[in-house]
Amino acid sequence: MLFKDEVVTSVNRLSSKLIATSRFLHLHPELAYEERESSRHLTSLLKAHDFEVIEGVGGLPTAFVAKAGVEHPSATIAFLAEYDALPSLGHACGHNLIATSSIGAALALRPSLSALGGRVLVVGCPAEEKGGGKIALVKADLFANVSAALLVHPSNRTEIFKDALAMRALRVEFFGKASHAAAAPHLGINALDAVVLTFTNLNALRQQLRQDARIHGIITDGGRAPNITPDYAAARFCIRALDLEYLHDLQRRVVACFEAAAQATGATVAIHEEGEEYHPMKCNRALGALFRANLEALGERVEQTPEDQDLGSTDVGNVSQVVPTIHPTIALTDRSEVVCHSAAFAEAAGGAAGDRAMLTAAKALAMTAVDLFSCPEALQIIQQEFYQA
Repeated sequence: MLFKDEVVTSVNRLSSKLIATSRFLHLHPELAYEERESSRHLTSLLKAHDFEVIEGVGGLPTAFVAKAGVEHPSATIAFLAEYDALPSLGHACGHNLIATSSIGAALALRPSLSALGGRVLVVGCPAEEKGGGKIALVKADLFANVSAALLVHPSNRTEIFKDALAMRALRVEFFGKASHAAAAPHLGINALDAVVLTFTNLNALRQQLRQDARIHGIITDGGRAPNITPDYAAARFCIRALDLEYLHDLQRRVVACFEAAAQATGATVAIHEEGEEYHPMKCNRALGALFRANLEALGERVEQTPEDQDLGSTDVGNVSQVVPTIHPTIALTDRSEVVCHSAAFAEAAGGAAGDRAMLTAAKALAMTAVDLFSCPEALQIIQQEFYQA
């Protein structure tokens, strides 16, 4: 198809600029909600290519929407751009590649949008790693008139479909009473013991959980000195499950573990929900099939491991509940031990392997948008699947 050839050629023509953008993000990692430099860099690139850019959308200073295309489109396609990094590890999840491939697809489509009768959005999505920035954008109705949402995530496998676990983050604080740990331990209330008991309680709870459930956490405050009975201790936890009903039941049981630890030690407890609740992924098979065909046309080999294995959580799941969405992965490496959230993965995301994967993803994303703009029947099938699922 002529338009597909054109967008592939456009990505190739833009490749040096896109690689430079990806490398810039990689060299300047910013944490969730702090992506000021990244957001400025990306929006400047979009403005330079005549996109209308609205910054600070959804009440998030580092979020944005960039728009281009006809006023009454046959379809509106949203490319999701993630650009937050991880503490210490930087772009060990490859968000520099996600942002740049989404923007690359939009830039490649820009010259053809009038002829295609389409409209594209680049949705700048902060805080995927912590807090769920896309959830605020969903609540702000940014996807109300979107026909489909797409992004590609780097991985060590190229796959089209994968489930995602619903997730709730919790922070727990225990308040005790300080005392001299040697001279007057009987006068103290040990808040750290409450945290330790919390982990013990959760370890017992894990024996009775479904296989898809996960509970994991860290101690964020355990006291100031070993000869002072800790009067304050705190921890953070993530709880996950494949469906919201079980997640909510699991949250109730985890909270009971916190409260039991407080009762056993005499400490008081404060429990806080952190960020938003991440929803499970609602995969759209018809949309994924289009993307797969385009990826294979580019020479990529697609594999598919069980969709309910090796799962994480993503706020893309919340988007998938309101608009047809795909979240395929593309391999940076064939080494199975190089996984997201590792130093080796961060290195790959900032090198030649990342460049290749990003450009391929941009081409496949743009080609899939061409399908949606030019084939109303395909879009109708995608919409039918979404509303009947």
